[in-house]
Amino acid sequence: LWCSLPWVVMDLIWVGKSALSDDVEVKAKAKDLHPKLLAGMFFFFALGATGGITSLLTSDKPILESPHAVTGLIGLALLTVQTILPSLFEGNPNLRNVHGLLGSGIMTLFLIHSVLGLQLGLSS
Repeated sequence: LWCSLPWVVMDLIWVGKSALSDDVEVKAKAKDLHPKLLAGMFFFFALGATGGITSLLTSDKPILESPHAVTGLIGLALLTVQTILPSLFEGNPNLRNVHGLLGSGIMTLFLIHSVLGLQLGLSS
């Protein structure tokens, strides 16, 4: 929870600022920062997944038993798809809308993932 929540919040703030701003500099900074934040988010989430899977394997527990693990793997898969979409924007401008909607869905999924992780941690 404490690792994932800051990434989600920072990205939402910067994307929100740029969407509501008329300032060209703010929009340019957000456009530059958005992929960097999400690359960091993917990197740290992948590290967390590696640690979680290692922990489950060393304790002889099934990997996909918890909803936390399932939402994490789905989230990483969707982030991978999300990373590919911008390279296809030129051929199909409607993909920008798909990218935005998918991104909102991914952020919601990771907020749910954070809550599930907190519940999992408190139950142990």
